[in-house]
Amino acid sequence: MAREILEKIKNAEREADSIILNSNEAAKDILKNIDAKIKADSEKILLEASKEAESIKKSSVEKAEEKVKFLLDSEAENIKKILEIDDIKIDKVVDLLAERIVK
Repeated sequence: MAREILEKIKNAEREADSIILNSNEAAKDILKNIDAKIKADSEKILLEASKEAESIKKSSVEKAEEKVKFLLDSEAENIKKILEIDDIKIDKVVDLLAERIVK
């Protein structure tokens, strides 16, 4: 009878060891899956952030180009007007300025 109890205790210990080993393996698998999920999620987040940053950059460049084009067109028109002033008008303005300075 004592042997039977001792054998039952040994069997229970072996079964407990087996359960602990299986639990440890399951825990390792769970951690491995969590690590893989975290890595996949972080790569996805980085990719989405990179796309968003590129989109914002493209939009900013387009807006800046529009403003620069507007300013260049405006200044080109001003330069054109200045260049269209004929020499006679320039001479008259110079003469008027010279008269004012002399007075």
